[in-house]
Amino acid sequence: MNETKITEPFLLRLEAAIDADPDLNVSNLAVKAGLGNSTIRLMFRDNKSPRVATMRKICAALGTTLEEFMSNAQTEDEKEIVRLFAKLPEPLKQQLLGYGRGLADAADQSQPEDDGESE
Repeated sequence: MNETKITEPFLLRLEAAIDADPDLNVSNLAVKAGLGNSTIRLMFRDNKSPRVATMRKICAALGTTLEEFMSNAQTEDEKEIVRLFAKLPEPLKQQLLGYGRGLADAADQSQPEDDGESE
């Protein structure tokens, strides 16, 4: 898509999204996002991270959230967890993290320990 070596993480993911969709290009994405026609093109040219508000507009035009777009979630369940987490106010995020840590610890404790000996 571009001759410039892209290193900015948001732009790397955006470039992959554009390359993966034959019906999507920089111009029509800018229009969908309500941005100036050159806005996205300049981001790629300058390899600069856009403002958060601009990233959110682009993600909304792609039908996702910034949090989901930038997450490493692979499965639909993982993506849903990211979406739900993003909707929570900060105190509830902290409660959910505490609960998640407790679940992970309980799962770790229920696994048989490997004592390094094999039969």
